[in-house]
Amino acid sequence: MTAQALSAQTIIVSPGGTVDSLPEARDAVRALRAAGEKGDIDVVIQDGVYTLDQTLVFGPEDSAPEGAVTRYRAAEGASPLISGGRVIKNWQQSDLQSGKVWKAKVPWAKGDAFFHCLYDGSTLLQRAQSEEIRVNVDAPRSMYAGELKHRLEFSYTGDVLKPCKNLEDLELYGQPTRAWLVNYLGIASVDPEKKRARLTVPATYRMGGSFVLENRVDDLDQPGEWALNAQEGILYYWPESGTPGDQVIAPALDELIRVEGVNDASVAGKKDRPVEGIVFSGLRFAHADRQKWLPEDQGIQHDWNMWDKANGLIRFRGARNCAVRNCTFFDSGSDGVRLDLFCQEITVEGSTFRDLGGTGILLCGYGPGKKDVNKGNTIHNNEITRVGQLFLHSPGIFVWQSGHNRISHNHVYDQAYTGIVIAGVRRRFFAPVFKKTGQANPFAKWKFPEGTREHIPTIRWDEITLADIKAWSAYEPYMHARGNLIEFNEVHDCLKLLHDGNCIYLSANGDGNIVRHNVTYNHPEGAMIRTDDDSHGATVQGNLLFGTTGNQGITIKGLNTATGNVFVNSQLLTGRAGNTVDPESDLSRNIFYVVSGSVSDGFHYGIDSVGAGLDYNLYYHNAPGVGESLLMKQRARNKTALADHHSLASDPLFVDPVHGDFSFKTGSPALKLGMKPLSLDIVGKMGTLRDPFLARFMSDSSMLFKSTAKEGGKKKRKKDSNELNL
Repeated sequence: MTAQALSAQTIIVSPGGTVDSLPEARDAVRALRAAGEKGDIDVVIQDGVYTLDQTLVFGPEDSAPEGAVTRYRAAEGASPLISGGRVIKNWQQSDLQSGKVWKAKVPWAKGDAFFHCLYDGSTLLQRAQSEEIRVNVDAPRSMYAGELKHRLEFSYTGDVLKPCKNLEDLELYGQPTRAWLVNYLGIASVDPEKKRARLTVPATYRMGGSFVLENRVDDLDQPGEWALNAQEGILYYWPESGTPGDQVIAPALDELIRVEGVNDASVAGKKDRPVEGIVFSGLRFAHADRQKWLPEDQGIQHDWNMWDKANGLIRFRGARNCAVRNCTFFDSGSDGVRLDLFCQEITVEGSTFRDLGGTGILLCGYGPGKKDVNKGNTIHNNEITRVGQLFLHSPGIFVWQSGHNRISHNHVYDQAYTGIVIAGVRRRFFAPVFKKTGQANPFAKWKFPEGTREHIPTIRWDEITLADIKAWSAYEPYMHARGNLIEFNEVHDCLKLLHDGNCIYLSANGDGNIVRHNVTYNHPEGAMIRTDDDSHGATVQGNLLFGTTGNQGITIKGLNTATGNVFVNSQLLTGRAGNTVDPESDLSRNIFYVVSGSVSDGFHYGIDSVGAGLDYNLYYHNAPGVGESLLMKQRARNKTALADHHSLASDPLFVDPVHGDFSFKTGSPALKLGMKPLSLDIVGKMGTLRDPFLARFMSDSSMLFKSTAKEGGKKKRKKDSNELNL
């Protein structure tokens, strides 16, 4: 079919129309640009489902001229869906489970093309799972990840794991050693006599703990489950309704849309040629597959995602001055939007990300080196909820080796793990440099064996010239996650299933990150805002934190500033592992407001070596005399007489905290300490512009002035008697 433009500026796409697909529309735009059109072009998409048979790629030839854009937008009042899924038809009853399990031929999914997630309407279906399998390796715990063989080979107990004809279709699901991530791991071989097995790709850490086997037809024993025999091209499904409906959808693509320019990996980047001026507006995107890890993959922090990986609904890979506005990303196995390699002046705003298997929005630059071209992007006014449904560790927003971005007015909530992450590569991973320079290794306890996937493969070793490897300033040029502004976000109800996560988390970032005027709450344990290992030069200012059972509001490591924050029923502390808080950190002019819960060990703890920077704070406890007693205890415990020297234990006299006004009444001691209030003008801007935090807070604020309990703590699996230790 020949695409036809209605005018030089507008192309209409509709089912059964002259232009009825996005590839045709793209080609029509190309023809107009080749003919000399230099103005804006609108591709107006009518209601309907537009299924992609292959990834739709926009290259340099699709760039809009300077000053112009090409918009792919929904028609007025329309909500078109761009899907990478295939509706499964031609079901037949099988002889499994007395005919309750149905089967369908899916020849397109044979071999490496098989899919890893399945939907019935908007419901993400549970893949068939075995009973618990206990695995172990005979390996020391001290090594960071473990020898390669201890991440590939393991022993196991029981008879669940055994050879079968389609072993390559099966995966182990669980947590290798650590509680802040999950792995899906293919199985290469099984020796049932020796009770040993080998994986197709290494686990993130040494194998150990509880796993389940997924996707074996023999384990399909409950309604709502499915399994795929990709060797035979047959899908098995036990529908809860008794019969499969007409909306059982399997993803056939790893990514739906890729905006990809020319990426020159060299430092000079003379061949970098980003795609420019592409805008997506008002569209819905769904049904990409859950990513499968491959031997060549390179992990970023803790393998929470993979570097430069083809997974997601929209992926910018070499792009500039592009935008995603008012779109919806949902019901998909991996990421929502990725910004990989060269990405600048990309805006993602006004959009909704929900029910995704991976990360909501990922900004992923080059690894440590001199190539710093992922920066200056805007992530603004988005709602991000229930992402990380498969890879539970996936953050709502993940900024890795990317700087000078604005992350503002986003609402991130209902997360299995963490809300927002700003991260780079920790200094311990630079250990190979010590052999090259002959210097003493300050991180000698961290050993990185051959095949470590996390971080090390991303480091651009030829560009690393550390003059004094012990000084932070020597690392700073390679830490590209710098100068980010994280402000007015609302982040809550994180860490629902995993351990050691946060609402807002910084690690191994460069200098100049600012975390200000965010509100966090309902975080069951750990810190709501945390600057972790090798985090320096960050400012955590003017945030509003409603306490948790663990009472950890902000955790500070490194040389950072935490000032002007309001801690409700929560504390300031430092972590115990890795580098601790720098004695010169500025931890001043914070308000600690305790009206519920226990802070028997003090309003802050673990920061006893901080000097005059820990001062001019205001401490209030509603129980008479407790605030004064805790302040005296803190002063006595600190190693320097300068800490808390001018701090006071007194009521801050907030104007109306129950209704969100944390400004000060006349005579407030906070004014004497030089504090700036969190007034209604500031609190009223927290959260998304279309659904601000304050409107919901004022309707029922009482819950946020109480300590909250963790909902679950374990990922509930189908076998109640054999839950994974998550």
